[in-house]
Amino acid sequence: MRIISVILLVFCFIAMASPVSSGTLSDSKAIFIDLINQDPDPAIVGDIAEIYLGIENIGGESVNDLVVELELEYPFTLVQGESAVRKISTINAYQKDDNMKIISYKIKVDNNAAAGSYDLNIRYYEQGGSFTKEDSVTIDVKGKIMAEIIQIDKTSLVPGKQTSLKFTINNVGNAPLKDLIFSWVNDDKIILPVGSDNTKYINYIDIGDSVELEYQVLADPNANPGLYELKLYLTYVDFITGEENEIATIAGTNVGGGTDFDVTFSESSFTGTSFTVANIGSNPANSVSVVVPRQSGWQISGSNSMIIGNLNKGDYTIASFNLMSTEQTSVPQDQNVDGDDSKEPIGQRPDMQESNGLKIQIAYTDTVGERKIIEKIVSISPQSISSDITGVTGKRGIPQDDGISNSTLYIVGFVVLILGVVFYRKYQQRKLVDPQFKIKDFFQKEK
Repeated sequence: MRIISVILLVFCFIAMASPVSSGTLSDSKAIFIDLINQDPDPAIVGDIAEIYLGIENIGGESVNDLVVELELEYPFTLVQGESAVRKISTINAYQKDDNMKIISYKIKVDNNAAAGSYDLNIRYYEQGGSFTKEDSVTIDVKGKIMAEIIQIDKTSLVPGKQTSLKFTINNVGNAPLKDLIFSWVNDDKIILPVGSDNTKYINYIDIGDSVELEYQVLADPNANPGLYELKLYLTYVDFITGEENEIATIAGTNVGGGTDFDVTFSESSFTGTSFTVANIGSNPANSVSVVVPRQSGWQISGSNSMIIGNLNKGDYTIASFNLMSTEQTSVPQDQNVDGDDSKEPIGQRPDMQESNGLKIQIAYTDTVGERKIIEKIVSISPQSISSDITGVTGKRGIPQDDGISNSTLYIVGFVVLILGVVFYRKYQQRKLVDPQFKIKDFFQKEK
């Protein structure tokens, strides 16, 4: 009964107050402004939002020349071209609910604003009238969800070689990221992960932070050199709304690049000193040149470079040069060393037995069009160089101490030639006298 009495008492007060209120508003101007919508809702940090204000007159008198003015504070600014002041000619008596007057503003949220709720102050008055009011509406703001996928580690993979491939996920937005799933795929199946699948889970990335993801990958050993597409996928949950979003992008990874060579001494002859050049890497090499640079201990007679063209992986070719040693010095034949007539055998001095090797450079163009140079040291001693090139094994311009000299051979040859001419003339004379005469008759008659 007590509760019923209280309820009846409340209804009595309402009944008594209603006529008074109705009578009071019927001859007054009562303007109210409220936020009825915003797009987007909530507003996004760094973006533009459009707000809609509803203006109602619940009084019994019309309002003429109503002025509405936004008093903007951080983090809000008006979009360029927008005016903070709006004028409304007439708001009729009891113009409310579905008949309310609606105005809109476009405002921009500061890029560095934190997510949250902000008050937007409104001042409105009747121009030339008696009333001025101030009010505020609440604008909800959320951070911009933005993740950036960057491939930072390898832009080139060598076929058949296991390589570490790293990706970095950056949170470049104004809101945290959580429950992220990253994955990548190569539709050609040339590049595949090793030791794990292609998907990794990330629990949380705060604003401005980043996470690095590492994979072990392998490019098909039989892959043709070229650029291959990786499709990258990142899904994450919106920290405010709880909705799942996905970023899909692509990155290019080159399969190919450089290679390696093996250079070995082949042989030395009167035509030159030859070297075997083999492509022992995983990629082909184009426009290959072999160069013997200027260096101590060696000298090239003629060109010091040779173009050998293209070399596929596993191929080899020969490069030859007129190579001479400059490390050894001549010893005159009549020089007596330490009073001994015997001469030290050429090429047998201790300082002539060892060599630091010959420096050879391989210049080539790799599969991505870059010109590269690889330097190799080839084990070769001066004694390996042919005597037909240097005059004697390991030396230049020193005649041999034993054997027949070139001048002696020339004299012997000349004498043999003269004797042959004399013999032939005698044979011709006897032939004219006796047509049946033969060369063997010379020897028969002498016997």
